[in-house]
Amino acid sequence: MTGPPRHDQPDRPSPSGPEVPAAGTLNAPGFTRNKGLAEVETMKKPDDRDDFSAELESIRKWMRRFEADTEVAPVSVECVIYARFSGRKQKEASIERQAEVCSGYAAQMDYQLRAEHLFADRGRTGDSLDDRTALEEIRRLARQRAFGKLLLYGWDRLSRRPADGMMLFDEFTALGIEIHVATGNATGRVDLVKATFLSLCAMEERERLLRTTNYASWVAAGKGSNMGAVPYGFRKGTKRGEIVVEEEEMEVVIRIFTLFVVHRIHPLKIAYLLNKEGIEAPRGGVWSQETIVGSPGRGGGILRNPKYIGWMIYGRMMKVRTPGRARTIIRIRSSKHWKKVHRPELCRLDPQLWHQAIILLDEMGRDDREKPRERVSKSVLIFHGCYRCVCGQKMALSGQGVSGVRRLACHAARRHGTCDRKGGTSSLFVDTEILREIRDTILSDQAVELFKAKFVDSVQRARDEAVRTRVSLSERIGQIDRWFDGSIDRSVVAGLTSDQEIAQRMRLNNERERLAKELANVHVPDRIADLADIDFPTMRDEMNRLIMRMPLRGPNEADLKLVSALRRLVERVVIDRQPGQQGYTLTLHASLVGLSAGQPNASQALATQTFVRTCPEPYAGRVRVPELMDHIAEKARTNDWCTSEEDWALVEPIWSGWDHPMKRVYLDATLFYLRSEILSLRALPPPYDHRSIEYGVKTMIAKGHWASALEALEQVCSPAVANLDKSRLAAKTKRLSPTR
Repeated sequence: MTGPPRHDQPDRPSPSGPEVPAAGTLNAPGFTRNKGLAEVETMKKPDDRDDFSAELESIRKWMRRFEADTEVAPVSVECVIYARFSGRKQKEASIERQAEVCSGYAAQMDYQLRAEHLFADRGRTGDSLDDRTALEEIRRLARQRAFGKLLLYGWDRLSRRPADGMMLFDEFTALGIEIHVATGNATGRVDLVKATFLSLCAMEERERLLRTTNYASWVAAGKGSNMGAVPYGFRKGTKRGEIVVEEEEMEVVIRIFTLFVVHRIHPLKIAYLLNKEGIEAPRGGVWSQETIVGSPGRGGGILRNPKYIGWMIYGRMMKVRTPGRARTIIRIRSSKHWKKVHRPELCRLDPQLWHQAIILLDEMGRDDREKPRERVSKSVLIFHGCYRCVCGQKMALSGQGVSGVRRLACHAARRHGTCDRKGGTSSLFVDTEILREIRDTILSDQAVELFKAKFVDSVQRARDEAVRTRVSLSERIGQIDRWFDGSIDRSVVAGLTSDQEIAQRMRLNNERERLAKELANVHVPDRIADLADIDFPTMRDEMNRLIMRMPLRGPNEADLKLVSALRRLVERVVIDRQPGQQGYTLTLHASLVGLSAGQPNASQALATQTFVRTCPEPYAGRVRVPELMDHIAEKARTNDWCTSEEDWALVEPIWSGWDHPMKRVYLDATLFYLRSEILSLRALPPPYDHRSIEYGVKTMIAKGHWASALEALEQVCSPAVANLDKSRLAAKTKRLSPTR
């Protein structure tokens, strides 16, 4: 069926006429081939707008809007070199060798190197992209089209992980950057197939190196070589893998174990002592708790290191990459895979001391979650963690003053309002009263002897009772076992049915399990702790000096040993301060067994005694401890902190121009004031309690006599001014000194 004739086209000739080209071709009537091509080329010109409809022109404008945005900057033709080495035993020469080979390849291929062309990662593994700063810089420059070719000594320098290698290949290829390998059978440009093959080869080579290295390490560890880091207390020997003892550092190690195990001083305090004495830490810097304790999961730390008792252990840990290799996880292998070698010549520590340290570390790990942590303060809280309110709740710290003294308040009263003991008490007064009760009552000679007698009797009675219980339970268990041995014959003789036999066996079996549990829970108390080696008079004197120093700031090793012993002695302190009452009552639960290190807890409960002390009202203002005032008065009576006759014979001629009958008293009062650290010159004890002392001292400073006497005594190194802290008079001396 044909449509109506179109008037815009010429009529078709008859079929018998010449061949007519189809409509729409270049051979249409009226067109020659050359003319048609010229017109088509004219139609392609962007400036010819007359040959297109309005819709087509709009599409062309819409497409041109994106031409500037999609235009890609040309890639630079310059080259960069990436080099890497991972092993600690490799040297900088490895980077130089890689750069030299890659530079020669660039010269041979007539490539132009960038001005800054060498990027190197030193000591970085190819198993991960972490910490590859040079590689990250290359990737940043690649995104900026700063170079066009990346030269590698080998594909494994880029990565030994197939996934990472292919990811980097796709990234550089998408940016139009070629990757070239300069050595080996794969020399030249790397394409997709070659990159896949080289990535697999790099991974296989890494696994082979690891197997070879691990085998060599296991063989060396089996011979007793040190395959890990050299621990504190040792140093490298002359041979490879050999370590020898460093005696000075080993003395510090033994001291750490002794303080922790024998004196029960916390590792944090041990680190404080070592830093205070200026002892250098294993890796430099300062000591920390982690350096001494290490990690319970991974080990480490001085207290967990078995090399101090002569055991070389290799293969405890293994490194595992997390999915995505975001980080490395350290896992502990089973002990059956460890390589253990005993070298007694390296042992400088008592093995029993090391084992006790491990037990205490395990206990400390369990108790740290329950025991409160001592807050950072200017002073030491003597009985930290032992304070309880009369309601049974803990006494929490409710703030501290400028001097570092903290206040104790009932946690239930402050937080929940369930206790009526809402008032707080200064920890300084509480600690001081506890120390006095221990000094005067608990550690008195009569109390110690009475404690030993009572404790021996109580322990002996408990031992006898426990032994009788164990014998009785063991005999009954033996009877049941003998019944089971002859149960079959007995059932036959008695004519018991199978159901009766089964019921009787179940009853006796349940009874035996119950008796076995009771027997396991029966503890025989140990004998009395050896308190004969404890010098109680000396300990009382130390406590008296501790009271005079309260609040305790900047403790030394002796102070921490004493505090640790007192914390083992006192189990709990109950504070009862009723509302409206000025004074308060302390109830101490203490046991002298705690002073004996290593005493088991089986007899600890039997030795606990209760002591009640009624305390006066805490006084306000500056602390004036009676023990300190008595000590200062005794020093004044014995003239210990003042000038001697030789000192005065030296100073008197210098002061010849100052005629005053009490000038030596003024000088001695000033020296005593600086030594005793009394707050005011008016509070000095006799014979320096004269009412004119303060005025006389000011006159002595204003006339310059104090400076002249001090200079003369320092020149002869007089004991009266040795280690004298003159800072308390610095401001007054500057204000009153005569103008020169």
